[in-house]
Amino acid sequence: MVWAKCKKSCIAGAGSGGYSSGMIIIREYASQVWGAITYHKRPLLAFHLYFSLLALFVLSPLAGWTLAGLVQLSGSTMLGNEDLARFLLTPTGIAWVLLAASFVAFFLFFQSAGMILIAARDQDDRFHTASNALWRVLKRFTDLFKLASMQVVSHLLLAAPSLLLLLWLFQWLLGDYDIYYVVNVHPTELFYFLPLATMLLIALLLGNGLLYVSWSMALPAMLLDGFKPRVALTRSWQLVKGARFKAARLILLIAILTLSLPIVFTLTFEAIGAALMAWLPGPTAVQVTLMGLLIVLYVLLAVVLSFIAISANSLLLLKLYLRSCGHTPQVFAEFEPRATAPLAWSFELVMALLALGQLTYVAQSFDTRTEVLNIAHRGASIDAPENSLAAIEKAIEQGADYIELDVQQTADGVLVLLHDRDLLRVAGDQRAIWDISYAELAQLDAGSWFAPAFAAEQVPTLAEAVELMRGRARLYLEVKTSPAMPTLVEDTVAALQQLEFVDDTLIAALSPRVLDQVRELEPDLRTSLLVHTAIGAFTRQPYDALSLRDAVTGPAELRAARSGGYQLHVWTVNNSSDMHRYMDMGVDGIITDLPALLSEVQQERADLSAGERLLLRMRHWVW
Repeated sequence: MVWAKCKKSCIAGAGSGGYSSGMIIIREYASQVWGAITYHKRPLLAFHLYFSLLALFVLSPLAGWTLAGLVQLSGSTMLGNEDLARFLLTPTGIAWVLLAASFVAFFLFFQSAGMILIAARDQDDRFHTASNALWRVLKRFTDLFKLASMQVVSHLLLAAPSLLLLLWLFQWLLGDYDIYYVVNVHPTELFYFLPLATMLLIALLLGNGLLYVSWSMALPAMLLDGFKPRVALTRSWQLVKGARFKAARLILLIAILTLSLPIVFTLTFEAIGAALMAWLPGPTAVQVTLMGLLIVLYVLLAVVLSFIAISANSLLLLKLYLRSCGHTPQVFAEFEPRATAPLAWSFELVMALLALGQLTYVAQSFDTRTEVLNIAHRGASIDAPENSLAAIEKAIEQGADYIELDVQQTADGVLVLLHDRDLLRVAGDQRAIWDISYAELAQLDAGSWFAPAFAAEQVPTLAEAVELMRGRARLYLEVKTSPAMPTLVEDTVAALQQLEFVDDTLIAALSPRVLDQVRELEPDLRTSLLVHTAIGAFTRQPYDALSLRDAVTGPAELRAARSGGYQLHVWTVNNSSDMHRYMDMGVDGIITDLPALLSEVQQERADLSAGERLLLRMRHWVW
């Protein structure tokens, strides 16, 4: 049997000869891996291109279908923050998570598998071509997916106790606090929670790290010796047994180094590029040409470095497996399709055409608009206490078009502006807003927490804010619903009707159900759905605006907004570079703590020529 051919002088028995030399062994493996990359560079790079193309045509659509399937399973057209979290805790949601994670692991295994086969000799002592390796990996689709799903399920099961304990610990120590208070004020309980959470996370990482190392040989064992997934996992465990910590030191160190290489490159190139852009000479034609060359250089180097990182990690596993066993792995003879060379050239031609098309698309995707709504987040909340009359006044002075505020309700039904569910952060009072009367609230100092100069500030009423803004700015009002305030939506709509401020108000909420209720009560009120994380069909949403977190806002979301006929707002953007980027993208509104900075950016762009705007767009596309 092939199993019997593996000697006991594997990793487990290497002892002093295998890992005691520490850095010497690491340098030895690094040298071997680099030698293998340089020797096989052409087929490895070709396979890297094949995989990139396959990912483009298969992985991206598959991800879209998977997300669409999730939404369909939930019975909704879109899942927002709360609905998404609630659904993922159901049996169907958990099954979806396992399936999606298995597909991600499968594609990672797919690329590593091809590179391992390219660098391993077959039974006729020949190396594989890139097209041959691609064919062999495709034939092992089922086994690769089984191996990926087994590892994903095992890692999640191993992590589940630590994650559940972490959630319980958070609820026990910090559950009584508003999360915004925890993040900004850091109560004493947080300093009890952090070390305990750190220990749990370390235990989680160690457990899953050791499992990863123990099963790291499973992929080459399955590819080179023909083991089935379950047997390959067992064989890998046997090979690494007794030397897990030493193996982990080698495998994880080199993996971290190779994976960090593209990150370090990106940060370095961004710094160099930003410095060069500040010193580029005129005229505009020269600047645009240099910027184009810089972009091409960046893309080429990024592709090369990602290729080195992925191939180095894959070939390390191969070298470790070959060293672990005292026999030559049995790579079975398989006949590939004829005319693979034309197939390879066709792949590369299609890749080049797609890259050209992508560049053309990016160049055409820049929006020519120069205007964007300046939406002050809780007023000018960097310069004055959030949700205060002072913050509203400063935001108006700084050029805000809309003032984004949060409305809640006191125990006696008065509508007031407050973000947190309690007054602990802004007034030092632990009571929830719905447990305090307005008369008591009016006695509290809601400004000293920000600065002594604002000691006279109180928590304002909605009516006071409206009168301050009337004729000067519009209201972007988030309704902070809670079961303790059952009439908040109805009372807010009624107040806006009574104040005759319906036409100047945009109602925002995290829950679609709240906005649906607003539209039923007052069809003329415009609405905006606030989204931190969401998936689904944005184009079918009936709201006037979609307000997305900056990290999830991109061209696809903008196209959906244009197709669906609603505005796209992005939050919370507080630096000029990102403001330029989202304006180049074409968003309709930017929510910011710094309305004065956004006004400066708008004025800067208004003063530019057409050529200068093009250069600016190219610059912010990359940096």
